[in-house]
Amino acid sequence: MARRNGKAKKSRRIRRRSTRGSSRAASRKLANLKSRQGRAAKRPQRRLPRSGKAQKPATRTRRPKGAVVGYHAKRSRRPPKADPRLEIAVRELNRGRSLSATARAIGLSAKELRKHLKRKRLLKRKGKHWITQDDRLRRVTVMTAGRLRVLTVRGYKHARLIGEHHHAAGQFVRTNVARFLKRFRGRTVQAANGRRYVLETDPNALHRIAAMDSPPFHEIYEITSNT
Repeated sequence: MARRNGKAKKSRRIRRRSTRGSSRAASRKLANLKSRQGRAAKRPQRRLPRSGKAQKPATRTRRPKGAVVGYHAKRSRRPPKADPRLEIAVRELNRGRSLSATARAIGLSAKELRKHLKRKRLLKRKGKHWITQDDRLRRVTVMTAGRLRVLTVRGYKHARLIGEHHHAAGQFVRTNVARFLKRFRGRTVQAANGRRYVLETDPNALHRIAAMDSPPFHEIYEITSNT
């Protein structure tokens, strides 16, 4: 009997201990859950848009190394600073082509081309028409006083006259026909420093210049300024 009573007491003690341990573990879990809920309530909640999805934080687009100011990945049609299309457009406009036809030829709209040329101060309005205002400095070779000189002239007008004179002189040297030089007799070009030079039309001088080992006109021709 005594042995049975002892075993019963021992089993009751074990059950009490197990129930105490489980109740303590449950209370600890409850305390941890409450603390987590308190920390989550203190955090700022992200606002949801109308679609119900969380918005991603805004990220700043990095400009690639070497890109021009104002670069944007989606603006692929905007010409860069040294776009050769603009030089082609200025050349065609100087030759008398219309703005809309030039814009179509280089793949831009007339509005975009007008905006880019106005930004570079290469276009101005005259009445109802847009005309070029190309006063940039150019380095050219001029046949004058029996020799070739490298000059810096301002504007397309003088550079065009010098180029036409080179072409006429080449035709004269090849054919020896003097009529190619008739329209250049007494014509002068003005350098950027204000000095004027008479274009060479003497047949013997032109033959001597042609016999010299000198670079052709297009190798020396260069636009040296953007304004």
